[in-house]
Parts: sequence; structure tokens; C-alpha cells
Amino acid sequence: MKRSLMLCLAVACLFVWSAPAVSAQEMPTNYTFVAEWAVPRQNWADWRANFDRYSKPVFERHAASGNLIGWGAFESIVHTEDGITHGTFWTAPSFAALNAVLNDLLKATPASAFPATKHRDYLLTSVAGQSKASPLTTGFIYVSSYLLQPGKGGAWMELWNKYNKPGFADDFAKGNLLAYSIDVEDVHTADPGLRFVVSISPNAEADDRSVTTQDAANAKRSAEERRAIGAAFADTIVPGSHRDFYARLIAYWRK
Repeated sequence: MKRSLMLCLAVACLFVWSAPAVSAQEMPTNYTFVAEWAVPRQNWADWRANFDRYSKPVFERHAASGNLIGWGAFESIVHTEDGITHGTFWTAPSFAALNAVLNDLLKATPASAFPATKHRDYLLTSVAGQSKASPLTTGFIYVSSYLLQPGKGGAWMELWNKYNKPGFADDFAKGNLLAYSIDVEDVHTADPGLRFVVSISPNAEADDRSVTTQDAANAKRSAEERRAIGAAFADTIVPGSHRDFYARLIAYWRK
């Protein structure tokens, strides 16, 4: 998708070289736990049924109690040979709330409920973005990941604020996005320079409107400006590290 041209990533983490990128974003600290599975095709219906039976009631209960800021479940649209097919995520304001949900999920869910050939978790912190309250709904989630060059966190953040943030904020204001965020691993299970830009849209038509808006904004720049911007972003990112993930949200809720 053309959107990936605009989702050049990432931000700050816990290292000195990236601290300016985090401090530039004024937002409360939230934590998101992401659980992902690679599910064989013959088990997709089982995964969906077991999510509705075991996981969804836990999420709804903790949302009602105030433990959760948001939660969701997704199934991948663009598949890879050994990639993730399904997943869940939940966002909370504290480790205590995050783990209360995790413990209840583990208690409620039989070990055989989510048949998978692979499983992977992330524990993320959002360091920039916007979200709006959303009743339980469906939609789409788009994630772009990049690996930053050491020492380039602040430079990337300046570029992102200047060239990308206005487009995200505009799409959010117009309702094309329900939420967007820049996330980093709070518990590092991969290279600490890995960063994620996440956007959530209500439907595919909203995705189309976002692409049209971004293309129009890009067209206002000269070819020389576009090359200069691309080169500036490229200087902050490890070559070849860009990956995208596009999935259907089978459930999404946000406080």
C-alpha cells in the first residue's frame, strides 16, 4: 500500500541516543501486551470460536472494571510463509492491570484452545499518538516496523513530526483513523532499535481515503523535495529493515 511510504518509523527507547525522541512526546504511559500466533489454516475457525468463548469475556470484564484502556483481536490479511496469522492485544495504564488481565486469560483458556505452530509475545509502550473512544467494533490494523540506526532517534523524530505527523493527525481528525501510535518494546525481545508505527482504521474505505489524502499531500512537493525527504529518512533507518503487517480487526474496543 502507498501508506507505507508515509509510515517511516520510529522513536525513542531507553537509551541515551533515543531519549530526546521520547521526551518530545507528551502523553501518559500506557502498556500494551500483544500475543501472536501462527495458526494452521484448518484451525482458523477454531481459533476464532475459542477467542469468542474464552478471551472476549475476560477483556469485556476488565474493560468494564476500568483495568483496560483498550483491547482487540486480529487475523492477518497479507500472509507470509512462516508469519503470524492471529493475535490479541490489550492496553492498560499499569503493569498491575496488564498482568491482572493476563492472569485471567491464562486461567480461563485451556492450553489447547489456540492451536498454533508458533507463538510470540510483545510488551510495548506507546510514546506518541492519538486515540478516540470506540464501542466494540471491527476494522483494520496496519503496522510498519523499522530498525533505527544507532544515534539517529532524535533526527528521525524531527523528520516524523515535520513530515508524517500532520498526515496522521489529519486522518484522525477526519475519522479515517480510530487511533495511531508509535510503539517501542518495554521488554526487549528483539533489537532495541526496532520500532513500530500502528494505525487503526474503521473500514477499508477509510484506508482508501487515507491513501488519497497522503498522495495529494505528497504531490504538492517537488520531485527534488520528495527525494530529499526520502534520503533524510533513509539515513536514520537500517537499510532493508522495513516490514509491514496488515490485518483485519475481528474485535476492537477503546475507552
